[in-house]
Amino acid sequence: MMRTRLLFLGCLATACGGSISNDDLQFLNALPTREDLSAKLPGAAGFQGKGSSSQRVDSLALGEHSQLYDITRQAADRFNGGLDGVLSVLEETRMSPPTTRAPELRIWGPKQDPRNPGHEMRFLMTREAEHFDYQIQFRPMGSDEEAWWSALVGSFQSEGGPRKGRGTLSILMAEVKERGIHAPWMSDQKRLDIDYQTSALPSSVRMHFIPVSGFALDYAYHELPGGSGEMRFSLEEIDLIPGERMETVVVLSRWTRDQGGMAIVEATGGDVPTGSTATLVECWDAGFATTYEKGRRGTDEEGDASSCPDVSALGE
Repeated sequence: MMRTRLLFLGCLATACGGSISNDDLQFLNALPTREDLSAKLPGAAGFQGKGSSSQRVDSLALGEHSQLYDITRQAADRFNGGLDGVLSVLEETRMSPPTTRAPELRIWGPKQDPRNPGHEMRFLMTREAEHFDYQIQFRPMGSDEEAWWSALVGSFQSEGGPRKGRGTLSILMAEVKERGIHAPWMSDQKRLDIDYQTSALPSSVRMHFIPVSGFALDYAYHELPGGSGEMRFSLEEIDLIPGERMETVVVLSRWTRDQGGMAIVEATGGDVPTGSTATLVECWDAGFATTYEKGRRGTDEEGDASSCPDVSALGE
């Protein structure tokens, strides 16, 4: 902290600002982009389903629209929604040069936050070799340097080229709410932790939503060039097994760019016998129509398993 403070004061003694320099780009390339992190499930985004609470998964006739595609679409939209507010701030940062420069420091701001009257914000980054740390910070207008607090903390370790490496992000929503900052895009969450890597294939993003109350949600997303992808996520209160109680499920969905996809669902609790796991497999075609099912009624199969797309490139 003292090192950052000295760098900050040293730069204030010079004329920081101007155009974006090549060295500035090294800092900016350590920030994740929408392309790096967002889930790219084929089909229209913004699926308007019933939500994960008390959702029923009914038996389908082959050729009907896949419910498990819709559940995956909904999960992908929530995944991308969790990123949207952060990525919007990072995109704004990229549009302007830093206001403060030192050899291992960049700061954008401070500036008044139009969404939160009475507060100002800044974006601060430090560098040590190929490792970068950054923070989105706020303070009440007119406060001193000690008043800054962090709403987001992130890091990136560069490995093998621009935007190639491993990173983390934590959005401290409990702190944001306690400090009176308006951030509706994460209003029902206590914290969101993200880690990702873009240096090897498939690229991956993991998210852990910690809500104010209730069930914590976990998402793991993998992506290959050409449009193949995978998402694993957990949900509670899904009516998968006939009966009066709701199950907790883990869904593994995989898809191709233009040949459809498949989902494997493992359900526990609810009407699943204690100590057991019920498994359901469903495949859909490029138009999201169901082509194959297994496990709706025990081990019964409907359709031809060969209709399922080849997603073996994503691993076992």
